Amino acid sequence: MVYTVHGWSFDGNIWLNTPFSNGIHFELPGHGDSDFEITDIFELAKILGERMHKGSILVGWSIGASIATLIAAFFPGKIERLILYSPTPLFCGLSQPQVVCVRFLKRLRRDFEGTVNWFRKECGFKGDYPLPEREKAVAVLESYMKTDLRAILPDLSVKTEIVVGLKDEITKPEGAFSFFSLLPSSNLEIHPLKSHFLF
Repeated sequence: MVYTVHGWSFDGNIWLNTPFSNGIHFELPGHGDSDFEITDIFELAKILGERMHKGSILVGWSIGASIATLIAAFFPGKIERLILYSPTPLFCGLSQPQVVCVRFLKRLRRDFEGTVNWFRKECGFKGDYPLPEREKAVAVLESYMKTDLRAILPDLSVKTEIVVGLKDEITKPEGAFSFFSLLPSSNLEIHPLKSHFLF
């Protein structure tokens, strides 16, 4: 069974033109048709992991990669393989300076729609996409910005494929390289011409 977790401000439809289109698509709180109320990504990972079958392949992109990693840490017996697009072990303080994170949250609260659309363009996404629900989307992003996976990764034994674009200006190549260096059972696939949105 294949499960996916999408990136921030998108939803499960982002996987429709990928090899994972027939998977079960978990959606973040406030995104798509999600009915999740909890916005803490550690607690969310526990809930999602409970719903998964043993021997699963778990695919995550960006914030979804962090959630997928937490699921693998909480439920190692359920995950056969991780496929992570644009991961980082620490978004604020490694991929982006703390000041950039603070400014982005302020900008979101001031102009949510404009900031989300700007962010999507920075990801390399082209086209229109429904907006997430503001309060939950901001809350889950804040949780992600506080998450540090560096102490978790060395103990993970799940076979992991890491995919990154060298033009990624969001989690940045440095995020994926750091993730790879900390995770013993991982392989790294680099796309020189791709950005954060790899699909």
